[in-house]
Amino acid sequence: MPAGYDRAAVVPAYEHLLESGIFELAELDGKIVGLAAAIVRGPIWFLAMFWVLPEFKLQGIGGPLLERVRRMGEAQGASIRCTWSSIDFGAVAMYLKHGMLPGGPIFTFAGPVLHAPSHEAGLRVSALDVSQASAIDHIVRGTPRAEDHAFWQASNLPGFQVEIDGRTIGYFYAKDGVIGPAAWLREEDGPPFLARALEHAQTQATDVKFVTLGCNTTAIHAATAAGLRLISASHFLHSDEFGKLDQYLPSGPALF
Repeated sequence: MPAGYDRAAVVPAYEHLLESGIFELAELDGKIVGLAAAIVRGPIWFLAMFWVLPEFKLQGIGGPLLERVRRMGEAQGASIRCTWSSIDFGAVAMYLKHGMLPGGPIFTFAGPVLHAPSHEAGLRVSALDVSQASAIDHIVRGTPRAEDHAFWQASNLPGFQVEIDGRTIGYFYAKDGVIGPAAWLREEDGPPFLARALEHAQTQATDVKFVTLGCNTTAIHAATAAGLRLISASHFLHSDEFGKLDQYLPSGPALF
């Protein structure tokens, strides 16, 4: 389980998934024994949570539950399926059966910034304009997601956009040194954008942290150059490619 992924973080996410996504339970003799939740944003179905109590695994509960949530997503127009998976072999095997194939690792980096990254002097950080974030999401994430930005803002998660010469190059959220989600429009903007985001996060906490997909070599280079440590790894699985995920940092397992 990712660091910080505790009850205080999970309950609001459950509520948001219930309000804006698909949220199904499996019951046996009046007891909740499993759940599956997903969000559909444009053509993308993201499996946000999928749990079956340990004592009820391998009893034909998880498969039908996942199948039901997948079909509900298709009914809402989703054509691409993806998830952030643990390294549990049983879970990965089930996702493979549902056509979600390996998209690469997910790495979490954390620690103090030992080597401050340099960036252009003209970079400016300002409060996030959600309309700007939605336009960036459309390109980088493959679809806008206004409801998720509304959730993060209602949760008092500080959002910022980075500009240079009047041009917005990306946005990031950061609280208590944790960066994400974050996205930037051009590949060449990645290094200065991440340098500015790391610099900002460092003002919030001694240790900073962010998550990146393995395809995002720009973020991996930024993390290792800054002296951050690799603290965990998990899997990204998808049925098809979408967006420009090499220019994106996920928010976490619940909303990606």
